[in-house]
Amino acid sequence: MSWPRLFGAILASAIGLAFWWALTEPLPVPPAILLGVPAAILVCTGIVAGNGGAIAAPVALLFSLFIGSIFATQLHQAFRPQSPPIEEFNPLVSLHFPEVLGPLALAIVIGAAAGWLGERMLPTRS
Repeated sequence: MSWPRLFGAILASAIGLAFWWALTEPLPVPPAILLGVPAAILVCTGIVAGNGGAIAAPVALLFSLFIGSIFATQLHQAFRPQSPPIEEFNPLVSLHFPEVLGPLALAIVIGAAAGWLGERMLPTRS
């Protein structure tokens, strides 16, 4: 596992996903697109992270949800100052404890599979 690859993958994916969650939150995005784009980003996270893909993908997803909720809350409060903090993105993705475990488990699977593929495509130097 390469630490620079792992941290780079987490940082890039968390920022990209955070903007995705924040900008699509008020829009009526179809579920296939709402979840398909983050899944593709998590595949890229796993490929970039290599063997650390199973760690990088769920960490990036979790950070992106927290950062995205901050961005979305700030955007909402800029136009409607009395709006409450954003705790879920459409009814599919939530920041509440039991509901977030499903997406995190899926991110682990996606990251591990993509990490295996990424390590075969671009092996980490020893």
